[in-house]
Amino acid sequence: MKVPARTTVLAVAVLVFVVGGLYVVGRLNPAPSAPVTTDILGPENGEQVSDYIVRAAQSLEGTSSPDSARWAMVSLSAPVSVGAAWDLVGSRQRVMLSQNIFNVPIDRVQTPTVVVPTGNTSESFAASVQVGAQAVTSRTPGTPRAEQVNEVAARRLQASCSCLIGIVVRADVAQLRSIAGKPGIRAVQALPPDALAGLFTVIPLLPSATTVVGPGPDDGEVPAA
Repeated sequence: MKVPARTTVLAVAVLVFVVGGLYVVGRLNPAPSAPVTTDILGPENGEQVSDYIVRAAQSLEGTSSPDSARWAMVSLSAPVSVGAAWDLVGSRQRVMLSQNIFNVPIDRVQTPTVVVPTGNTSESFAASVQVGAQAVTSRTPGTPRAEQVNEVAARRLQASCSCLIGIVVRADVAQLRSIAGKPGIRAVQALPPDALAGLFTVIPLLPSATTVVGPGPDDGEVPAA
């Protein structure tokens, strides 16, 4: 065999060995599957509000492990202060508070909804309204009207308005059922037990949504802050 031919055969043999080795390594150490990120807390756009409320209630039914912790969204019937929300949900034992949802209600004006982190102390829970104000301030408005709306919303949040509309929590199903039965609670929706923190989407249910989920009217006058 000529030298060039021998070199070619040797190179092919080495390549086959390397590829085969990589195949074996891949079989022995498969890449982890991508986490599921399709879980959604909240209604779908265009969904009937009544249908969502029924669907949320069904998410708390039929479980054989009422003590298993689940991620859930608590939707309030009307905007409340952080103090009132703390008394309603935050002060409960075995409930981990994750996020607070704020929306400043203005008649016939679309206002920004922000979801901000919170903590399991009354101090951090109360401070979340200021974090919400900062979140509104940091938004980039697309129109002069939107800029004016953001300014009004941020100032009202800074003044600790009654603008909390929902809370994302982690609690066992028994606690979630108890919360769902309290006055002022519109819906409690729980995710499946395998849902992971940070890998699900939160879509708030606005108290102003009464028939179909979707953008509300935006033809009202923007008031002074």
